[in-house]
Amino acid sequence: MSGWTPQDENLSFQLVEVIRFFNQKGWSPATSTNYSVRTSIPNEIMISKSGVDKLYFSQEDLIKIDLEGKIAPDFQGPGIKSSAETEIHTWLYKKFPETNCVLHTHSTLGTALSMIFASEKKISFEGLEILKGLEGNTTHNLKEILPIVPNSQDMKDIIRDMEIHFKENPSIHGFLIAGHGLYTWGKDLFTTKRHIETYEFLFEVTQAMGK
Repeated sequence: MSGWTPQDENLSFQLVEVIRFFNQKGWSPATSTNYSVRTSIPNEIMISKSGVDKLYFSQEDLIKIDLEGKIAPDFQGPGIKSSAETEIHTWLYKKFPETNCVLHTHSTLGTALSMIFASEKKISFEGLEILKGLEGNTTHNLKEILPIVPNSQDMKDIIRDMEIHFKENPSIHGFLIAGHGLYTWGKDLFTTKRHIETYEFLFEVTQAMGK
């Protein structure tokens, strides 16, 4: 697919590698999940195309959108669309201008915990060294809150509920959608990948501790 700068061609390769890694971990079943990064062009986003099996995901499956979610003309074509959840990505980029990547996974354990803790509307993590894997955390001696919001086919519902959580705790690093999956974001692709891996480790510890 043409339309990327040389710098963004390299970024697209890196994003594809991350997507395939997540698939190998079992975090993107049945063509689910979506991923995006800012490109080198202001207000331009590289995002995964909808409906693609992540086992076979390639650079050809990345498309370009603007911050309103509109697909760039040179990436339009029959059957080409971004995820129904694109609005969550663009909302996060607009809300946090320093954010350059948004990743969304569907792990079995994360989804199960999102239902187990749904009535509490959050999962709390404390005292674990891995918490330093979340950007800005410099010690294990803190409480990290991961909000849980109800699932909806209308992204505005999810955004509305998350805005409430941000008002209560502006330093959160991600959120779970109940019965659905995990969203996290960061200053670059590899920071955000680290966030996904940190949360997945936290999910495993939570399960192992019987909580």
